[in-house]
Amino acid sequence: MKTLKNIPKIFLSFLAASFLMWFLINLSKEYKTEVVFDLDYENLPQEKVFRETPTNQIRLLIKGNGFKLFSTNLFSKKVKLSLDKYKRKKRKYYLLADEQSSEIQGQLKSGLELVDVLDDTIHLNLGTFRTKKVPVTFTNTIKFKTGYGLSNVEIKPDSVLISGPEDEIDAINNIATTNVELSEVSEDVNIKIDLNISEGFKNIKLSDSEIQAHIFTDKYTEGTFELPINVTNIPSKLDLKVYPKKVTVTYKVGLKNYSKITEDSFEIVCDYKSSVDKGLTYLVPKFKKKSNLVSSVRISPQKIDFLIQK
Repeated sequence: MKTLKNIPKIFLSFLAASFLMWFLINLSKEYKTEVVFDLDYENLPQEKVFRETPTNQIRLLIKGNGFKLFSTNLFSKKVKLSLDKYKRKKRKYYLLADEQSSEIQGQLKSGLELVDVLDDTIHLNLGTFRTKKVPVTFTNTIKFKTGYGLSNVEIKPDSVLISGPEDEIDAINNIATTNVELSEVSEDVNIKIDLNISEGFKNIKLSDSEIQAHIFTDKYTEGTFELPINVTNIPSKLDLKVYPKKVTVTYKVGLKNYSKITEDSFEIVCDYKSSVDKGLTYLVPKFKKKSNLVSSVRISPQKIDFLIQK
């Protein structure tokens, strides 16, 4: 059997030339073939927003000679569709790519002809774009040293603009910060905190991604007041006597605000009708007014006896 070495070089050259000639002849012929193009979108109407990213590819049937088709498949290929020509049927949006055939043809390389758009209907998940302002909610897990507590928290900005699809915007009433975990705190803390948007609102954009929080710490002390009880909802013909007539209110407050707390910072009431409706033989004292500067507030006693005089 003859080996490749025994074949004359002139024959191999002739064979290679013949193959090249055949290849070039075939490339010069015209063909129709399906080509997948990457797809970009432009001209999204200002009042609309994508709820989901639409398909990023489109199949086109194109015609051209082998040279053009070969080079087209060899390199990256992309066409653009204009979204201002979308259509709507009830709540469904779609784009008819075939209606933009002339625009697609203009984006093809010279010598290529668009025969057909094989993926004609492109479904779009669009929402109506809205913007609104919502407050920022500070969430925290702060553990203070014994005798210390939270005096106040200032956050900047205290509200942010959110934008996105209308139905998602309507479901959001505030934006929370990511949880802050601090321990053994006895001094003021100034930190930056990221805002936390739920994964269910992936299309929502925020005007700010973080806020600055100034956490004011104060040494706490305990205070007490003896306050009178006001009984409400007593029938006009009823003579009601209560015992005791006063209760003790105990609270914790930061030293910085200690002088701001007075008897007028609280108001205690007992609802006679509520006790009767629940079948209770006593009244329950509750706060009608309480300063937001205090914490760990409690009333003693929790039960107030009453006597109806005839």
